[in-house]
Amino acid sequence: MPNRTRSHFDRFLKPILASRFLTISALIHLVIIFLFGGKVLFERYVEPPDFQSTGDGAISTDMAAPPPGPPEAALPPPQSMVAPPPVSAPATSLTAITSLNASATAFAMPLPAIPPPTLSKNLSTSTPVQQFGQGPAVTLPGQMSSRSDAGRGMAGSQYGQKPASEAAVMRALQWLQTQQTSDGTWVAGDHHCAYTGLALLCYLGHGETPQTSHEFGVVVTNAINALVDEAGRNQGHLNGSPGFWGNEAVYQHAICTYALCEAYTMTKDDRLVPVIKEAIDYIVKGQRPDGGWAYSYDISGDAPGNEKSDTSVSGWQIQALKAAHLTGIPGLADQVQPALDNAMKNMDRVFNPKDGSFGYRHSGDRDYALTGVGVLAKLFWLGRADHNVHEGLKNIESKDLAYTSPDCILYSWYYDTQACYQAQGGAWSWWKDRFQNQLTSNQSADGSWPPDNCGVAWLNPERDPGAEGSVYRTTLCCLMLEVFYRYLPTSQDSALGGTGNVHGL
Repeated sequence: MPNRTRSHFDRFLKPILASRFLTISALIHLVIIFLFGGKVLFERYVEPPDFQSTGDGAISTDMAAPPPGPPEAALPPPQSMVAPPPVSAPATSLTAITSLNASATAFAMPLPAIPPPTLSKNLSTSTPVQQFGQGPAVTLPGQMSSRSDAGRGMAGSQYGQKPASEAAVMRALQWLQTQQTSDGTWVAGDHHCAYTGLALLCYLGHGETPQTSHEFGVVVTNAINALVDEAGRNQGHLNGSPGFWGNEAVYQHAICTYALCEAYTMTKDDRLVPVIKEAIDYIVKGQRPDGGWAYSYDISGDAPGNEKSDTSVSGWQIQALKAAHLTGIPGLADQVQPALDNAMKNMDRVFNPKDGSFGYRHSGDRDYALTGVGVLAKLFWLGRADHNVHEGLKNIESKDLAYTSPDCILYSWYYDTQACYQAQGGAWSWWKDRFQNQLTSNQSADGSWPPDNCGVAWLNPERDPGAEGSVYRTTLCCLMLEVFYRYLPTSQDSALGGTGNVHGL
């Protein structure tokens, strides 16, 4: 038995010894396979990988890391109000602008999906005009088509805006933001409607809307809401009372109507439609037989040659009606157009052919402040320069511009700036650098404008060092410096008396 066992073993061992090198190699390979396979199984089932290399040095993770947030010190201070939640806006695009001619441009206001605006001092967002970042894209009329970052830059470059002017506008808007009160208005007292309308025009002129402005969206929202509330409290009157008593009432109503019309054009918020229709109805019905407007919207008849229409009052009504015409609200143009046609007749009535001035109530009775009103009104509506406009521009060019001079009248400069810009040509070449240098060099460090030395008694706010005067001067100066993109010239050949683009459409 042992011998048989040994013989079996010998027979088993003999071939192994004969091929010992092959056997040893096979054993080594089996050990390597066992060790490598065990390592792979261990890592797969016990320690899953944190990441896998993409082969190009990048790291691909199972879940994308959140974007880095701002350091804690950079976060805004806590607010007492709750901002509206961020929402996503539909993708929109900028319609290509091939020319800055108002008849050939259109801009679809972008609605970027960015965080909600930072809340301004004492402001509430309980009744937003529209949710921030939502709503359809708004296509602006050609004359208003440059109220965007790209549009402002293009228009400013074409029409001679200086970098200092745009910087001054931003400082003014930031200062006005600090002056808005808790109810969305500016300046407490009887004139709060006018100042709220003027401030709102400044923000809208810069393209700031509740849907698009991160920095000023809440300011604009609360200003619009304040004017809507004003109309609701006072039977559609936008002057702080349920009637048009006092000299200031018709100014305030027209300025606020002007602002709300622009707000609707830029937001298409349907809440504003009935307010605008009622406000425009007051203006149209308050027009006098001679085509102008007077205090308290007095339309009583007068003996021939004794008309009482006021060119200063009429200027604001015309601006409001022109803004209403651009809203596109159904039926409004049919109401506004005849009123503006008649208003041009009144401007011709007060024109003085001796010196090219436009008077106050009669030809030649006041030439130091109102010529720009007549020129702007005609260019705004007719879209071309007639004989009276040409003569009026010559009268404007005869003035000296000095902020510190008693002859400085910012009220007059507001109209003269727009008149020369709409005319273009030599008038604008003469005016554009002078007014920019005066306004930018005299702006206060905080963004407001200090009292000037205006020698006109009825323009007290220009010399008033208080809050009312500061807001008044700052809004007028801001609107002047925004002239490059607020309303594009109604026609490129308007200064030459060409046919132009009638009604600026």
